[in-house]
Amino acid sequence: MIGGEKMNMLVGVRLKKAREAKNLTQVQVRALTNINNKTLSGYEKGVSEPDIDTLKTLANLYETSIDYLVGNTDDPSPPQPKLEKPSFEEYVLAAPTLGDAAHRIAELRNRYCIDKETFIRLSGMAFDKHSLPESPGPGKTSGQKSKAAGGPTIYKEDEEKK
Repeated sequence: MIGGEKMNMLVGVRLKKAREAKNLTQVQVRALTNINNKTLSGYEKGVSEPDIDTLKTLANLYETSIDYLVGNTDDPSPPQPKLEKPSFEEYVLAAPTLGDAAHRIAELRNRYCIDKETFIRLSGMAFDKHSLPESPGPGKTSGQKSKAAGGPTIYKEDEEKK
């Protein structure tokens, strides 16, 4: 066999293995991708070679990487995008509410296994961004609300008029 035929066979074997790992038939792949099942059979037997767009389509469907399909790696799992810590901060701080920020932090914890220190730091940043400013204590300026214990809201101007 010459180099190209070996490559076709490797691609074919990996395409078939990836398809079977997803418990898909060639007919099901056709329905999902519009790739003719006879064409797919040719790829899997090493008779023909898929173009890059077809490889992308099949890699996405099979949840694997093109590198795996063409033999550049033996790891069939797709590459996971890696976020840098500054990106974690940007992602969390872009959340519109504290609740959304908390969901994003939980997602980062589950997906990227962030450490406890990073979890606490991100939580603090989200809280600082989304928490309401504290109201001043005694000696409030005119026009600010003050609430008597258990009573109605009283405005300082109203107290002065009495």
